[in-house]
Amino acid sequence: MKKKFNLLICFIIFLFLFEIFDHSNIIINTIYESSKIWFYNIVPTILPIYIIVDLLINYNAIFYLSKVFGSIMEKLFKLKPETSFVFLLSIISGFPSNSKYLKNMLDDKIINPNEANKLLLFTHFSNPLFIIESIGVSFLNNKQVGIIILVVHYLTNIIIGLFNRNYYVNLSNDVKIKEKKKDSFVNTLSNSIFNTVKILFLLYGIITFFMIVTSLIKANLPFNNIINSLLCGLLEMTQGIYFVSSLTIPLIIKSTIITFFISFGGLSIHMQVFSILGGYKLSYKDYFLARLMHAVIASSIVFLILYFMIPRI
Repeated sequence: MKKKFNLLICFIIFLFLFEIFDHSNIIINTIYESSKIWFYNIVPTILPIYIIVDLLINYNAIFYLSKVFGSIMEKLFKLKPETSFVFLLSIISGFPSNSKYLKNMLDDKIINPNEANKLLLFTHFSNPLFIIESIGVSFLNNKQVGIIILVVHYLTNIIIGLFNRNYYVNLSNDVKIKEKKKDSFVNTLSNSIFNTVKILFLLYGIITFFMIVTSLIKANLPFNNIINSLLCGLLEMTQGIYFVSSLTIPLIIKSTIITFFISFGGLSIHMQVFSILGGYKLSYKDYFLARLMHAVIASSIVFLILYFMIPRI
């Protein structure tokens, strides 16, 4: 069985290689576009955030935040106070940053894999500036709709967290956050930059791969623009959002589909998250089901809100 599976994978890879040579111009343009997205959108938002978070962890920000916000995590989600660090920072920076914070805490044994699994279910926050400015203003030409999508997207995450609050309950306060070995600020900063750059290049490779796949789908499959856009969005969220925004369909339908893409994340985001957390055995099935639930609930709520509000916006 395993040999047959390996043979199938080899066949798909060779087919993919043939397609790359057969559509070389499309591939070159796609790599150019993915490089622009990575350099102009991903690097400016992730590079400073990741470096700052690394520094915060090294200077025990987890301990201080848990003292202030820890009771919220305990009461709402039945998680120990230290997990408030991941929740709060994920809201500010957006995915796949949550996986980076989880990896830091797993490495330092502040949380265990079960707690990381639980946190992954409801810390899938898109960057707020991306939703309001890129989606609301640039793609939909309606900032108010962007704000609606943002609020629904965030609230649905919290709903999923409450729904799963009884999954792996651990409120023990036996965690002792170890003081980091004192090092000079320059060395600490250098290590933070080095770790961040490694992750950024990993994200660049994954984004480029999925953008190539979506480009080949559009070049080969005889589907209409709507189906192509849906397929692309499920694979690579950003491209899918761009394609949907350019379709001549009503604003309410565009907004609903885009909300689905953001909340699901696309397989590209899924791979980014689990590549960063690759050293730990976490449940992709639970994560996938949570993203599907998130997408269905959030897009349904946005549709209903816009259905009643559309005459006024």
